[in-house]
Amino acid sequence: MVFFKKEDVKEEKISQANEVKIVPKELENTNKSKVKSLSLLDAGTMEYVIKNFPIVSEDIKDGLLNLSDILEKTIDYIEDRSSEIVKENRNFKLSQVYRDTSIEIYKMVNNIQDYILWMDEEYKKNNYKNEEKKTEEIEEDELQKDVDSKNNISNSQEIVIFSDFTGKEPEAFIFRDDIVKVDDWNDLLVKTAEVLTKKYKHNKNSNKVVGTFDIINIKSNENEFRDTAIEMLNEYKISLDQFKVIVK
Repeated sequence: MVFFKKEDVKEEKISQANEVKIVPKELENTNKSKVKSLSLLDAGTMEYVIKNFPIVSEDIKDGLLNLSDILEKTIDYIEDRSSEIVKENRNFKLSQVYRDTSIEIYKMVNNIQDYILWMDEEYKKNNYKNEEKKTEEIEEDELQKDVDSKNNISNSQEIVIFSDFTGKEPEAFIFRDDIVKVDDWNDLLVKTAEVLTKKYKHNKNSNKVVGTFDIINIKSNENEFRDTAIEMLNEYKISLDQFKVIVK
């Protein structure tokens, strides 16, 4: 009968506990084949979801962000364990396995973050298309309003916005294809702002260049309102000769 020292038995148990189990390559491949690829979010399917079900697609995006956060915390945990193993047991081999695992998880995090960036681009494209559709609907609605307004406005004088409006009161304004009735100068400013923000908001950040016009500078309350309207048109890069006021 062979007797072992207590210290020998203890060392053997530690060695067994720290032993890295090697899975045969054939068995490893078999197990992996049973696991579906983690490319769960097919781009074509997700593109359709973003377009048609934007609310739930945001939930999916939030879920991916949470998963990315969990994986990053997992990396931190594994790195800490790797350091502990080296300090406590001097097991560099197992420590390296842990670090390799961290690297693979880090790749997963990068893939998820790239996917989230792609989703953001799809949101932008989809929102732009929706904005275009809304703009078309607004244009059709405004066109009908223009027709109605045209039928109700009398044959009054049309004056370009950079003219002198001293002593004149607006009845409507003509802007490109828009004809909008107004009650007074205040109403003209409000309705001009509505048209610009609804139909021409993309102009503000464009590189469009408009011509300059000589503005008649005569001090009057009416011309102060006119100057405010001109400031708005310049902000949205609208040529002043395209905006006319129908005066009573």
